[in-house]
Amino acid sequence: MEHMNEFLKKSKVRWVIYILGFVVVALLIFQAGMFVGFKNASFSFRTGEQYFRQMNGGRNDQFMGMNRGDFENSHGATGKIININLPSIIVSDKDGVEKTILIGTSTSIKNFKDSIRPEDLKVDDFVTVIGNPNDKTEIEADLIRIMPDPTIMPYGVPMGTGTQIIN
Repeated sequence: MEHMNEFLKKSKVRWVIYILGFVVVALLIFQAGMFVGFKNASFSFRTGEQYFRQMNGGRNDQFMGMNRGDFENSHGATGKIININLPSIIVSDKDGVEKTILIGTSTSIKNFKDSIRPEDLKVDDFVTVIGNPNDKTEIEADLIRIMPDPTIMPYGVPMGTGTQIIN
């Protein structure tokens, strides 16, 4: 044991141990990044597979103008509600991509400052959803916020003031 303590006290040995520890920590961080990237890529892949299966397409079809290198936003959605079948809703974004949103018991649904129930959601409500993807390409919602539809916002009126900007 005494020989081991003497060996570890040498400065070159300590530096080697520090460098090996640094390399191990760097590899762990790299592995965590790979795990997160793989999860996002697999969600995007499953979304494409589900889309073609539902639309009776084949695997070799184009993905409706989407580049093969593009990834879907797997942790949320922004758009209009086009279908409500609680506990799930379907949201269509500006590009027409439809996402299934699951509403759980812990999902917070807000209309401005007010909390509302899932039953209060309506078709054509414009919503922003934040959540986590599951293995069925659905988003398990943590927060659903009803927003004003940006397509009908009056020009020159900043949100929240009601006063017109004069140029």
